Amino acid sequence: MKTALAAAGLAILLASPVLAQSAAEKTGVNSVMGVAPKTEDFVTEAASSDMFEIESSKLAVEVRKIRPLRVSLSR
Repeated sequence: MKTALAAAGLAILLASPVLAQSAAEKTGVNSVMGVAPKTEDFVTEAASSDMFEIESSKLAVEVRKIRPLRVSLSR
C-alpha cells in the first residue's frame, strides 16, 4: 500500500513542472528566438524545480525506511 502511495506521489511530482510552464516555454519560442523568459516564468519554474527536489528527497528517505538498502562489503 505504501509503495503504491509513494509511486502515485512521485508521478504527481514529476507532472507538476509540466503544468508550471507557460505557453511560450512549452513551444520553445524563447530558445528559438533568443528571448529571455519572463521573470514570473523563471521564478515559477525555479520554485517548482526546488519543490520537486525536496519532495523527491523526502520520498527517497521514506522508501529507504521501508526497504533498507542491502550493501555487501565482500565481493
